[in-house]
Amino acid sequence: MRDYLVIEVDVGADPSAWRTAEARVLETGAWTKVAERRRFSIFLEAERPPSYRHLPNVAGGLIGDVFDADAARQGLGRDFELLGVGGDPQDIAARLVGRAFGRYVAIFSDEQGAARVPRDPLGVMEAIGWRRGALRFIASRLPDLPALWPETLAIDWDGLAAILRQKNLASLICPLVGVTSYPPGVLAGPDGAGPRLWSPSFFARRPRPKADPGELRHLVDGVTAAWALGREGVFCEISGGLDSAIVAASLKSVGAPLVYGVNHSFPRDESDERLYARAVAEKIGVPIEVVDRQMLIIAPEKLRGAAGGPRPNYVGGDPDHDADLAARLSAPGVDAMFTGRGGDGMLYQMAHPSLVRDVLRGASAGGRRRGLSLLARRNATTVWDLLRRGLSTKDLTAGLGVQAFLSDPTAAAATTRHPWLEEARGLAPAKQLQVLALVNGLSSFGESQRHRAGDVIDPLMSQPVVEFCLSVAAGRLAVGDNDRPFARAAFADRLPSLVLNRRGKGDLTTYFAQSLRGSLKALRPYLLDGRLAAAGLLDRARLDAALSPERLVWTNISSEVFVILALEAWARCWTDRLAAAAGDGARQARAS
Repeated sequence: MRDYLVIEVDVGADPSAWRTAEARVLETGAWTKVAERRRFSIFLEAERPPSYRHLPNVAGGLIGDVFDADAARQGLGRDFELLGVGGDPQDIAARLVGRAFGRYVAIFSDEQGAARVPRDPLGVMEAIGWRRGALRFIASRLPDLPALWPETLAIDWDGLAAILRQKNLASLICPLVGVTSYPPGVLAGPDGAGPRLWSPSFFARRPRPKADPGELRHLVDGVTAAWALGREGVFCEISGGLDSAIVAASLKSVGAPLVYGVNHSFPRDESDERLYARAVAEKIGVPIEVVDRQMLIIAPEKLRGAAGGPRPNYVGGDPDHDADLAARLSAPGVDAMFTGRGGDGMLYQMAHPSLVRDVLRGASAGGRRRGLSLLARRNATTVWDLLRRGLSTKDLTAGLGVQAFLSDPTAAAATTRHPWLEEARGLAPAKQLQVLALVNGLSSFGESQRHRAGDVIDPLMSQPVVEFCLSVAAGRLAVGDNDRPFARAAFADRLPSLVLNRRGKGDLTTYFAQSLRGSLKALRPYLLDGRLAAAGLLDRARLDAALSPERLVWTNISSEVFVILALEAWARCWTDRLAAAAGDGARQARAS
């Protein structure tokens, strides 16, 4: 996970507590102290430490990977040079956000007060904080040292309820009492608040009408080359779709140490993409390993693999997939995997009727009349109906939760909206939808089996690519002879015609619905007698009715069930962890 831990002592406090905490951390053998600056020390995990650099001209530190965004725009991968970034924390943070990208957390010390924490704008690196007496901790996770945890640590059931109402808040809220979440792209103080330095709406409001597909090609190559710097060996998920094909081809083009591609083949015709994945591998000249999947049996113990982090996430929803990728990342000679995740939203695979506004402005391929015809065809409707639906006033930033299964008090509470979505309400609907897709994808940076085993890299979710795609008219990205015409034009010569000209993508809806149905014997008691239901967040009767073979197969509720499973697994994991810590504390008290 590339974990880190920062221990800061209050101004004027007795430093003995600081030194005692340091000793506890070092005694575990799991951490290495790499720096001591003004009133704080920095520890990195011993097994797979993240990078660390002192920040010049300021008593601070920079943890993680930081790359040069200008180099990426030229198709080059280069580390970001820190010399000359200045000495004022606000200026340094602005320089990092404006001229760099990667996964990082910086610590800016101050002679008078607590350190401030800027986190990379997409939140690729986790950042939470808490207090214990005169000490403040900043970390990627709560270490296995309960003596250093906040004394009030408990599950924040209101926070979990907020995530159930709006699932994309999982990347923003840390539902633990006593723990502060440091939001991405913010120069945050101890309470997590501070000036916002980055917002997707900023780029969406500054369109680039003359943007060229070649710029996207350079950008993807540049960020891919940056993430591949210093790698021993990498593999790439090649699903058979456009996005992963683009990333695989870019890896090959920039000379990354690409060992092989991997494709998971599912036992249904509509989800079997081996033919397309093999075509990609043959085109770029790399071997491909195909994993023939069977129906997924979702045993509760499997779900814990992605549930141990400081906040819930949905990346481990298919635990067999997660376990396979973790095993591959643990193999000798492999230190990272690359994916095409995020391409659906950033390259704009969606064919939403709101795109009609861009078409009417001339911001699509083939002119207005042809653009309307193409968009109507993708929506399986007439041009007139498309116009009616696309020109109606709507807010596409609302997002979704699991409202159908909430208890009445939980459902009646006010819904919190992600701040990026709140800011996006003034955008055109098609851009609102793109920002929503970005926010929905952020929780996949969270903890999972694969993230613990090695580095998981999503080049299409890199900051320069995200900024570029947000600034290109949605119609140019989305409306053409095929979906994602802008991206197809950018990478046409690198992709096999079978993938380049493919319409549609693999569909796993039925596979996962049938997997849930086949797992009901274990999942029904797991959820109906679970922590969320016991806390009054879910309505047992509604959930009981939904967890039937007929309902799972004939209604489209699988995604909601997977959200509930992810949060239930997280709640159980933390309930057990807190109980174990309490038990250890009681035993130590009796022994003393």
